[in-house]
Amino acid sequence: MTEKACNLWLEPAEYRCILTSGALSPDGTAILDDPTALEAAKRFQGLEQDLGRLIAARGNHVHLVGNGLVTFPVKQFQFAKPTLAFIQRSAKELAELVGGAKTLLPRPGCRPGEMTWETVAPALAGLPDNIIVIQHT
Repeated sequence: MTEKACNLWLEPAEYRCILTSGALSPDGTAILDDPTALEAAKRFQGLEQDLGRLIAARGNHVHLVGNGLVTFPVKQFQFAKPTLAFIQRSAKELAELVGGAKTLLPRPGCRPGEMTWETVAPALAGLPDNIIVIQHT
């Protein structure tokens, strides 16, 4: 795993991760509650619908949703707290999906009121160096 302070949208990369919860609204669209996912929805029209269909069909897992965006679930439900086990599962799925491609991953589970980076970092230590965990600026 590599770490870097940078802007998720300005740093060159083949893939950019958005943090998700796997929650769906009654109409089947994904509920995006993390700032990275909300920004992605502004940039890519139809993201909520596309991700909602993927979650409904394949479950709350890492998904390539197009435009170089990859989801990274940090929790099982919208109002649940992130867990290290869920983050580790997502990290494994991400590494398998992106292979050797340069991938940016915002610090998962580290929003205010959630886990600290010191708690989460060891769970991601096994990620390959092409996956860059970023402190989004």
